[in-house]
Amino acid sequence: MPRSMVRNIPEEQNCIIRGSIKNQMEIRRTNVAEVARKAGMKESTLYAKIRDPAKFTLRELRGLYKALQVPDEEKERIAREAM
Repeated sequence: MPRSMVRNIPEEQNCIIRGSIKNQMEIRRTNVAEVARKAGMKESTLYAKIRDPAKFTLRELRGLYKALQVPDEEKERIAREAM
């Protein structure tokens, strides 16, 4: 499956994605284990991909943001800032 982003993305963009995931987890008062379960991935996989967001596929990001119930407006904002 193709990656959602180029491998050489600046660290600032990685921080935006990482921060948005952690922020949404805080807002939803949930943890990585619960989000991973809802997104249909292993907990260890989610931890690894949070450490290196460039490894997320678009499908995984969609599942993750769906599990976190991220509003469309927020997804659009994140996409603008992280691309």
